[in-house]
Amino acid sequence: MNEIKILELKLRNFKGIKELKLSPGGKNINIYGENATGKTTIMDSFLWLLFDKDSQNSSQFNVKTLDNKGNPMHGLEHEVVAKIEIDSKEIELQKIYKEKWTKKKGQAESELTSHTTEHFVNGVPKKKKEYTEYLAQIINEDTFKILTNPSYFNNNLNWKDRRSIALNICGDLEDKEVIDQDKKLKDLKDLLKDKSIDDLKAEMSSRRKKLNEELKSIPYRIDELSREVEEVDIDLLNKEKKVLEEKLNELKNSKSVDYDFRLRGINGSIAMLGNEIKDLERTATEEIRANLDSSNKAKYNLEKSVNDSDSKAFKINNNAIGLRELIDKIEKEISELKEKFKDIKVTEFKKESTICPTCQQELQSEKVDSLITEFENNKTIMLKNINETGKQKKEKLEKAQEELKQSEKELEEIKEELEATKGMLEGKNKEVAEYEKEIENIDIRKTQEYKERRNKIEELEIEKVEVEENIKDRDHTDKIKEFENRILEINKDLAKVDLAEQNEIRVNELLKREKEVAQMVAETEKTEFLCDQYVISKSNLLENKLNSKFNLVKFKLFDLQVNGGINETFITTVDGVPFEDLNNAMKINAGLDIINTLTDYYNFKAPIFIDNRESVNKIIDVKSQVINLIVSKDKKLKMEVEK
Repeated sequence: MNEIKILELKLRNFKGIKELKLSPGGKNINIYGENATGKTTIMDSFLWLLFDKDSQNSSQFNVKTLDNKGNPMHGLEHEVVAKIEIDSKEIELQKIYKEKWTKKKGQAESELTSHTTEHFVNGVPKKKKEYTEYLAQIINEDTFKILTNPSYFNNNLNWKDRRSIALNICGDLEDKEVIDQDKKLKDLKDLLKDKSIDDLKAEMSSRRKKLNEELKSIPYRIDELSREVEEVDIDLLNKEKKVLEEKLNELKNSKSVDYDFRLRGINGSIAMLGNEIKDLERTATEEIRANLDSSNKAKYNLEKSVNDSDSKAFKINNNAIGLRELIDKIEKEISELKEKFKDIKVTEFKKESTICPTCQQELQSEKVDSLITEFENNKTIMLKNINETGKQKKEKLEKAQEELKQSEKELEEIKEELEATKGMLEGKNKEVAEYEKEIENIDIRKTQEYKERRNKIEELEIEKVEVEENIKDRDHTDKIKEFENRILEINKDLAKVDLAEQNEIRVNELLKREKEVAQMVAETEKTEFLCDQYVISKSNLLENKLNSKFNLVKFKLFDLQVNGGINETFITTVDGVPFEDLNNAMKINAGLDIINTLTDYYNFKAPIFIDNRESVNKIIDVKSQVINLIVSKDKKLKMEVEK
């Protein structure tokens, strides 16, 4: 296992500490002192030396020492030197931050123009890139901070990053491991051979929706078929028909039956075509209802899209309003800075300042020159500070303007998309209304199928008139016609019976299908339930597997929803209490427990800085060097190296 230990740490002019030397020699060390005596500064200095950031993970902090007015003290070098041991090898790291003063042509005094940072490894100067790459070979920055600061993991990483690290520690679970832990999940084994649990859930959800749509349509189809059924006494009709046919034959006797045969054929064809028209009416209704259902679904999706776009546009617009207010504010501040700059720039040294306020005598020329120099220096510093503030404001303004431009662009795109979607929705609303109107006023007379059959019936009616004209002169014409008409009516009624029987068969088929689909829905819902149980079981196993690697802390990786679903989360707890609600002592020990496990996982030990150590009576055993920062009544920092 790789290990870093601090052997010696020296600070010079760093954040208010003029000179300080720590010599733990790789052992644990206790550092005592009142608040604001520089304990946390020690940790800041070590992290700045390595990564240019302080203990709050910020690179925007002031390294310089300030005077009693809060202004930086100029002309100082700010230095941190550390001797560290890495895998039994001693290395010295050094960083010096200093001002760069330049004397411009025509000026009597030099002015501060920039800052430089010098880097050294074992006394050898290094460029910043070389220095950074050298440290990166030793350890990753984020990993180092996790292993050195007990609060970093829980306070500085977002929950998704913490969750990712935790899952990497415990590793994922195979489907077989999860299924073997719960016998109720055995039916999933074959289903998960060639697909993931998410794919299986998506497949079952899609299948259930389609089956439910079919199940919902069956009662409507049964109702339509049932309305066409009429009660008819078949035996009575056949008996009557037989009697009529016998009488008809007697009347016709030996007369030619050619026209009679033609007439029966015509009437039969007309009846058959009439039944076909009824079939068309029934089919037309089914098709329109199917189209209406499809249009309503499309309409719902478009309405949802409109609502989503409205919500998104509202959020972006609110953001744009906030950005405009921020831009106005910054522009006003920049304008005020410009006015202030002008006022200071034109300010002249007051002659009355050369008069001694006590004796009212003119000050000596050397003293006057000193006052003028001091006045000009202060004026230059104030103008420079205004310029620097103005640059920061301008950068902030440009960033806000760019964000506003992007927001306005996104808003315009959403509005265009919204208009297009609303246009589609308007068209779909009209389509739905048309289908509903069409259902209310079913008229198949405009269809090609109806026209073909109606034209054929009209042709047969004309032919029928011609045949009847040829039969008029025959004996018993009226009686024969009466019998034939009655037989025709009977045939129509018998045709209705055939249709009713066909409808009844179809109704029975639909009832059978309804049971089959209901069973399929139940089986699909069962599989969906097993998928949810699988996710819950896997969640519990993952949590147990992860928590087994820690002695004190436990982690919650999943939230069980009211509807049975699972949401990912990451909550650190001790004895069931969330990390945020723990007292400071327990938070520190929880952080140390996490560091212990991560030390093994990363195979790396690093010095641990424990701030506010006085709040903990006893810390858990740790595997790395410990620097305890303890609040005490000591006016100056006091250090004790543990034996």
